[in-house]
Amino acid sequence: MHVWTPPAYDPSTAGIVVYVHGYYTDVDRAWERHRLPEQFAASALNALFVACEAPAGPREQVQWTSLRELLDAVASHLDASLPQGRVVAVGHSGAHRTLSRWVAEESSRIETLVLLDAFYGDDTSLPGWLNASKDRRLINVAADTRRWAEQLHRLLPDTVLHDSFPSAGQLAGARDARILYVRSQFDHMTIVTGGVVIPLILRAARIPLVTETLSQL
Repeated sequence: MHVWTPPAYDPSTAGIVVYVHGYYTDVDRAWERHRLPEQFAASALNALFVACEAPAGPREQVQWTSLRELLDAVASHLDASLPQGRVVAVGHSGAHRTLSRWVAEESSRIETLVLLDAFYGDDTSLPGWLNASKDRRLINVAADTRRWAEQLHRLLPDTVLHDSFPSAGQLAGARDARILYVRSQFDHMTIVTGGVVIPLILRAARIPLVTETLSQL
């Protein structure tokens, strides 16, 4: 497990971002080789960032079957209370196995679920989870998983669609969208290694930015 906060972190207004890696890596390699701290910093979110262990292949078991237990472990590790802001769960590829467990938790704190090429059409509970509360949000990025994503979003008429990521700036309307779907021009691995998608997508979370926090001091 890895935990990171930005230099200007303010726990009184912070959210929590939990990142789950995909197959054929582990949390330590993903942390370093995917440059996760740098990408988290580029998002400028005032958040406690957590990257947790997850299966490295289809035959491995899900290590964290409960998000509540993971957050309890983080709090114990830090010996401090966790921020009470919004919780964003982000997963790449095979992370869908972990995320589906968390979505099914009755006590789940997930406000925004971010799928980074991680919807393979086998989790039929997503529309129900999303529609159970108007405060829940879904952000879906698809490259290899596009055919399943297209089927899913046909069932979600409120989807805000982007045909690609912008070369600069922000995803227009992303923070206001309850359901966001981006057809990625980046391939399956570049989505998490390229340094473009993760910061842009995290900016769509309704968590205060560090700059917003600083301006209020």
